[in-house]
Amino acid sequence: MVSPELPSAAERNAARAADFEAFGGINLVHVRRQLSSLLELIGTGGIFDEYTKHDIRHIDGMLNSLDWIIPQETKEIMTTGDWLLTVLGIYFHDLGMLVTKDEYRARQHSGFERFKQEVLITDNDDGKEYAARLAELESNDVDIERLQYQEFVRYHHARRIKKWITGEADQEFGDSGAARTLVTEIVEKLGDTFRDDLAMVCESHHLDDLYDTEKYPVSNPYGLHSEECANVQYAAVLLRTADLLHITKDRTPSIAYRMITPSDPVSQFEWAKQASVRNVRDKVAIDGDGKADPAAPRNTVEVYADFTNGDAFFGLTSYLSYAEQQLIESRKWILESNERLASPHKFPWRSIDTKKVKAKGFLPEQFHFSLDDKKVLDLLTGHTLYSDSRVVLRELLQNSIDAVRLQHGTDSATNGHVWVKWDSNSRVMEVGDNGTGMTQSIIVNNLLKAGSSRYQEPDFKKEHPDFTPISRFGIGVMSTFMIADKVEVLTSHPVEEKSRHLSLRSAHGKYLVRLLDKHELPDEIKEHGTIVRLHVRPSVEADTIISAAHSWIVVPNCKVSTYVDDNEPEHIGHVDLKSALTHALIDNDATRAEEFAAGRIKVEEKTLDGVSMAYALEWDDYFKHWGFMRLPNLTFISLDEDFEDNQPFYAVGTCVEGIRVETTSPGFRDEDGIWACINAFGKSAPRTDVARRTLEATEERQALIAKAYELYCAHVSSEIDALESERDQSMTYAVQEAGFLATALHSSRSASSPALLFESLKDLPLFLGEDQSEERKKYTARELDQFTALHIRESNVSHYAEFLLRDIPQATSKIALLEVLGQPAQPIETNELMLCSALTSSDIANELIWSSWQVASLYGNLDRRLFDVKLIQGVTGNWSPIFVPPKYNTELRKFEDRRTPTALSRIPISGVESGGFPDEIVGVVLSRRMHLLPNHPWVQMVDSYRDEEGKLDPFDRRLICLSWLITQAWSNGSFGKFASGRAFQEQVKNMVRSALFSDFDADLFQEILRASSDKKLMDTRFWNRAND
Repeated sequence: MVSPELPSAAERNAARAADFEAFGGINLVHVRRQLSSLLELIGTGGIFDEYTKHDIRHIDGMLNSLDWIIPQETKEIMTTGDWLLTVLGIYFHDLGMLVTKDEYRARQHSGFERFKQEVLITDNDDGKEYAARLAELESNDVDIERLQYQEFVRYHHARRIKKWITGEADQEFGDSGAARTLVTEIVEKLGDTFRDDLAMVCESHHLDDLYDTEKYPVSNPYGLHSEECANVQYAAVLLRTADLLHITKDRTPSIAYRMITPSDPVSQFEWAKQASVRNVRDKVAIDGDGKADPAAPRNTVEVYADFTNGDAFFGLTSYLSYAEQQLIESRKWILESNERLASPHKFPWRSIDTKKVKAKGFLPEQFHFSLDDKKVLDLLTGHTLYSDSRVVLRELLQNSIDAVRLQHGTDSATNGHVWVKWDSNSRVMEVGDNGTGMTQSIIVNNLLKAGSSRYQEPDFKKEHPDFTPISRFGIGVMSTFMIADKVEVLTSHPVEEKSRHLSLRSAHGKYLVRLLDKHELPDEIKEHGTIVRLHVRPSVEADTIISAAHSWIVVPNCKVSTYVDDNEPEHIGHVDLKSALTHALIDNDATRAEEFAAGRIKVEEKTLDGVSMAYALEWDDYFKHWGFMRLPNLTFISLDEDFEDNQPFYAVGTCVEGIRVETTSPGFRDEDGIWACINAFGKSAPRTDVARRTLEATEERQALIAKAYELYCAHVSSEIDALESERDQSMTYAVQEAGFLATALHSSRSASSPALLFESLKDLPLFLGEDQSEERKKYTARELDQFTALHIRESNVSHYAEFLLRDIPQATSKIALLEVLGQPAQPIETNELMLCSALTSSDIANELIWSSWQVASLYGNLDRRLFDVKLIQGVTGNWSPIFVPPKYNTELRKFEDRRTPTALSRIPISGVESGGFPDEIVGVVLSRRMHLLPNHPWVQMVDSYRDEEGKLDPFDRRLICLSWLITQAWSNGSFGKFASGRAFQEQVKNMVRSALFSDFDADLFQEILRASSDKKLMDTRFWNRAND
């Protein structure tokens, strides 16, 4: 039963937030009542009283639209935090429109006059046209001053509500003190981090920076529970979309001025008066046969409206054009997050259907601009789209390979043939194939119609459902005029009795077709096939064009040959990726032929779900494993550079159906990668952009990158097994070497998708552990999740025990060994594990642990020079963050020097136990990171940051500043040395001038620091007199 208090499904989902501590027990029903009262005040001051409605009905309209805007699959994975942030964003986003009579009377004290001069009535043509339109309205007794203040508030209302939520006072955007106080009181129980995110979401619907996932993270935790986090970017996109599309009769959207018909306020005014939009909804998808398919995924919005006024009609259609572009941008941003950050939230909307927007009294047909075909073809065949004339050959070769694959199918490798011939005397280049050839219909409808690819037509897809072409844009033959003034095409199709000879002189001129008997054709294409002959201009270096084909054609799955004058033919491409990469390695360094023969290097090729990948490996005779071969440290290798410089690397990169599209190692963005090549084939293959320089940011590309990481990690896992089962090495040794082998993946900062790489690394057995049975086993990061706690012993004896176990082939227990050595381990309960791996030995293992676990207790034994650590699941809650949050990072960077560590010192907030440490020990070094003990010297500062209930947000700005300063202090050698140093004195002066440290007690921090000059950290790695 629908609750009258919370009528939308989104609100009811968000209401669950009352059960979670991170959201301060928020009562959404109470918030909605307060909100409704505030929204009713919009328009009462004479501003927005006629233009549009921003009451609770607007909010309800937006919330109800989420039912179809959010795909069902995304609804199922959205957290309570997602729903709460989205609903509150919708609740508050328009409150900045609230203008009281007092504010309007005090408008001269704001930035209103400057806004009029700098934004509205400017000196350029737009400003002059706007002023002329205002004159028309003034003649109709419209209060121009009030209308302009209305535009001022509308322009800044997103910034206004942001400042109200965060409690900041700023008269620049209007003196709205009373409204600001009311809003601040409503949200005061929410944590600082959540309030900051809510403020950014509300402001975001007037910004174009939603691509910035540091500002709008795709997963921001507010507490320990998995429901206490939110995808801030997705909430912002939902707010933006729901606001854009709520344009029904009761209101017009509150988008910023000059986003639609910027010089025509009349059309906006008339649209608002007309208010004739009947409905906005999702459109039923159309299948390949042109029939409606209610079960298919939907990606189009349709609008129903009736107008009797042309100005109002133009106002809406101009707005819808803008709204459609915003949908496209939003979809692009979300797709990029899907790929780069593995965000699961989907956003399918890409177009708006306006066929149902009617203007009564006008012709029913909606007229539109047409394109100048000649100019457009000039763009396609010139250097605007393609900056390198060598792509002409690539286009023709791809067309030929597709034709061969279509004609010969699985027999393409043996029966298919594509060739390139070059006669330097006549300057004629010929590209031919024994593929399908073309009928007259294909020539008319596809070959000579730019942008019309036969392979994308519904009838073709229906007839050949499993065929996946390389070509899909339909502009291949048009590109030939980049290098030729005369082009001839000979083609023969099996179903037609006659063959055809086409003569073309320009991309936008006429062409002639002559019918030929098939016996008049060259033998290669008598039955079927096509030859394209280009009379190449003298200015074009054709030799370079032909040689460049080596860098594109990697695994064509058919015979590809080049014939240059009277020279012997040369074959291009390889039978598989293994062969291609092997030849590339030897071409790069001829001595590698001997290394291959001696078994010191090899290439392996693996296949996984429509993907093949080959990678080069080199044998380490000392450590007994096959490791990835790294590329030399070169500048970026581009397909557009001289081929001679790239030749040794022609097989490295990403291919689609055997044609290389990207030139970096699979899964990496620049040259810092591995000798590897991946080939995607079949329906799951990603698509290239129109210039074929890269892959489009789609789910298919994301899946391809994930498979590359999976195949890399599969090799590391296989080496772990081989070290144990085939090379007589211990489990300890194998797991430690796994961390080293994986550094070839992890050490590069150029991963195409760090999030997807991190997910793959979670499946590597990088950890050793022992449970109550004292049986030593290897674990992946995912497998560790089955335990309620992990125990770590930090001591030199413990570290040396691992070194000893590393060189003992038999699986011996560390727990038993520590007992013998006089350092018995802490008792381990059921479902707990002693983590034996040293976290300092592998950066990957280190990051994997701290992404899921946090310290629950620290117990020391100074006599034995050890301390024990207990970890429990969770990232934040007990401790301050490991790294500076992105929103503070830029400001803090101003005060850092080159010695500053990247990771923060960790400050216990709550729930951390400790014992056994003398008073002079204030913290420990664990995993190369300082962890303060609960009785550290800055306890009183931390306690002052807590709220009335004693709770503290781990991302509290002051806590971050404190953690950063402690890190700075210790990185300078000792607390006392830093406190008395001149550098610190200067740093404090600079900090207090920063807004980040505005209410931070730097004097108290300095005082505590001086008093702590004798305090130490316990670091078992450096137990010597210099540290005593």
